[in-house]
Amino acid sequence: MTLKDYDRFYRSDPDFFEFPERLADTSGRLSAVLGEPPAGWERTDHGWWVALRPRAVRVPAQGWLVHVSVALPYVARAAEVVRGFCVLRGIPVDVVRSLDAARALAGEHADRLTCGDLMTLHPAGETQLAEALGELGALLDALPGPYVPGGLRHRTGPLYVRYGSSGALRCPEQPAAYGAGDEPRLVPALERPDGTLVPENRRPVFRCPDWVGLPEFLRPDLEALHAAPDEPLPYRVRRALKVTTGGGTYLAEDRATGALVVLREARPHAGLDARGDDAVTRLGRERAVLGRLAGLDCVPRVLGHHVRAGHHFLALEHFEGRSLAEAAAAAFPLTSEARAAEEAAAYADRSLAVVARIASALRELHARGVRLGGLSPDDVLVRPDGRVVLTCLATATDLEDDRAPALGEEGFTAPPGLRGADATAYLLDALRLWLLLPVPHRSPATLRVLAATAEELYPLPAGFGARLLAGLLPKPAAHGAARGDDHAAMLAAEDLNWPAVRDSLVAGIHAMATPEREDRLFPATPAGPDSLGGHAFGYGAAGVLYALHRVGAGVPDAYAEWLVAAAARDTDARPGLYDGLHGVALVLDLLGRRGEALAVLARCRPAEARVIRPDLAGGKAGIALNLLRFARVTGDAALHEAALRTAGELAALLTAGPLAARPGVPPPCGLLHGAAGIALLFLHVYEETGEGRWLDLADRALGHDIDRCTVGKDGALTLFDGTHHLPYLHGGSSGLAFPLQALLRHRPGDAGAATLAAVRDTCRALYVRNAGLLRGRAGAIATLAALDGHGGRPGAAVRTQVRRLAWYAHSYRGHLAFPGFRMLRLSADLATGSAGVLLALGSAFEGDAAAGRVPVLPYLDPRPLPRRAEERR
Repeated sequence: MTLKDYDRFYRSDPDFFEFPERLADTSGRLSAVLGEPPAGWERTDHGWWVALRPRAVRVPAQGWLVHVSVALPYVARAAEVVRGFCVLRGIPVDVVRSLDAARALAGEHADRLTCGDLMTLHPAGETQLAEALGELGALLDALPGPYVPGGLRHRTGPLYVRYGSSGALRCPEQPAAYGAGDEPRLVPALERPDGTLVPENRRPVFRCPDWVGLPEFLRPDLEALHAAPDEPLPYRVRRALKVTTGGGTYLAEDRATGALVVLREARPHAGLDARGDDAVTRLGRERAVLGRLAGLDCVPRVLGHHVRAGHHFLALEHFEGRSLAEAAAAAFPLTSEARAAEEAAAYADRSLAVVARIASALRELHARGVRLGGLSPDDVLVRPDGRVVLTCLATATDLEDDRAPALGEEGFTAPPGLRGADATAYLLDALRLWLLLPVPHRSPATLRVLAATAEELYPLPAGFGARLLAGLLPKPAAHGAARGDDHAAMLAAEDLNWPAVRDSLVAGIHAMATPEREDRLFPATPAGPDSLGGHAFGYGAAGVLYALHRVGAGVPDAYAEWLVAAAARDTDARPGLYDGLHGVALVLDLLGRRGEALAVLARCRPAEARVIRPDLAGGKAGIALNLLRFARVTGDAALHEAALRTAGELAALLTAGPLAARPGVPPPCGLLHGAAGIALLFLHVYEETGEGRWLDLADRALGHDIDRCTVGKDGALTLFDGTHHLPYLHGGSSGLAFPLQALLRHRPGDAGAATLAAVRDTCRALYVRNAGLLRGRAGAIATLAALDGHGGRPGAAVRTQVRRLAWYAHSYRGHLAFPGFRMLRLSADLATGSAGVLLALGSAFEGDAAAGRVPVLPYLDPRPLPRRAEERR
């Protein structure tokens, strides 16, 4: 997942991550897809589209496809024409289900590859393809529409052709497309003449497979595509700075002078915003605004405007410098208590001075009748001499306009009802708070905590927090009214009322449950571009039920039954511990459903043979640990033998050296995906067998990950994953604490003890962006609790980190809830949301492994726990 991958999950629900296809558009369905299908036809909903299929015709697994792309005003008309033509000719077709769906497919945050793909015909062969292009072209050629990336445009109309898959064949995606710790997703595939499967080409350029000949009637279209423009752009693109559905922003150079320019591209009918305006319309408005602001040194000069193949390009003055977001990240002082004490005052002075310069620039805009509706830190350039430049004016509007912007980044847009200076004051206050404490917030209670925390951490002018709240809170809330359920204050209290917090978190999880839905039991953070919720342990229902069970909360039978049914529905489930059926089997057994757990475990066995990953999350180490446990509680010797056999395979792998990288990605590392998780397995096998060689192997495995740790200028010990220096439980230095602590119990050593002490110090970090267990503050709490052995009475470091959980606290239906990764939507999952926070707090306030409790996550403590009477029998 890249950060941009999350954008599509914010559009359909204001509270939770949600598939965009779940947009509520039932009342606006197109007449072309409503009603009963014609005699002999079938109608099926799938995603944004409705599939119409003649029963007597089989859709080929692969072949030529025709995409129909029209602008919004013409969608309903085109859908009727296409439906009528396909019914007459017996051609299977997919039709976009509604105007809202069509708008979403062409939206600025949509997938570029589906932009304009509103209707798709599946002709039976080249003859039917030619007939469709000829007859439909005559009916629709006058209609405008967005370009379909990856398609070959037929003549100048709205029809595009490509050779593709119907989805019947699937194969693993290319290695560079997935991370070192991830199994490749199965993606639509094409079959070569020799029978091998290759991923379908979904790049934004037309390409015919090398074994497929281009029909002669498409040759003129290909020649038109490759024809040199009559007048090339006077700029040469060096690199893309940002690419969206509506176009892109590029660093380019003037072909004549070599001078650098910023080139903004806008595609017609694409990149639609909330009001339906496309990227070209917005670029035109921005160009007009820049004309009004000509002569100001706080905005770039317009150097040229060009139109090529319908795409608009605006050339803007280039400035040296870096964005405010980059400058703030480089200087941010809250990475440790020591660094904050030394640098916070100077950083606060510089930050407020930068905001003052931005305020001055915005006053210059006001003087010319312009105000901004949104202002992100990425849209402010800080020049080497300290001056600021407003690099994006897409939300610029007249001073008297009080509408919320139709496009912008959450948290950095003015709310509706604010004009001129009031809207600008709101944007400046949002920037001030973000620079001091960059934690996304969506509730007044959280905002109050953040403002108070900023005053606590920085030497700020008197009354700073109150003025900030007055500017950012709705007026009744700013004056103390309508405070509502202040769960942030509950967490920020000096002495935490753990039973009250636990009960509120549990009630919030129950309030978010949707057992009536088959795709998810609880809302979650997306685990992949097409993965949200489901049954898995890490990001799905199994992990939430595990958390409820661990803190002694009741798990309704309906939840367990949902989990059983969801696992049964997944006919191609992964077998892994965190991402597949092994995690489901573990949770069902803990809930007292051993028969169903063993049935799920039996389903895993054929798939286990295909697993190539060695890791804890979804690979062999996690599977072997679970087999060891089930062998122990059932007495099944075959499970025990399988676990030890897998451990032997991993021993040979680790003896050969560090885990190898796959093409295009760094070597895997950390607890869930690297050698540290494999070390846990070796430690468990040592406890099981008493053979010292397993301790040697655990030491060697841990050493591979410890060797990749570095100490930053703030003293934090982090694990370098090839791109980032990470302190987290998931894949950073915190995750090393659990196997290292277990190893040191058997083999004390100064070097290991020093590493463990450094991890403990790192877990006391002052600023952590996310709340969650695997990549956030809850993970630091769980690690500190395990290292300090508190026996249910957490130490000062744990209590401090628990109070800082108030930074992220939200209320949902009157109960405590937490946002998932990136902090913009609520989540109940174990990895990022409320269930993970519940587990971390439970590990801190309800005892530790020495007191007979299991650790925060399964298998993190290799010491054998006392067996229950049932297990002894």
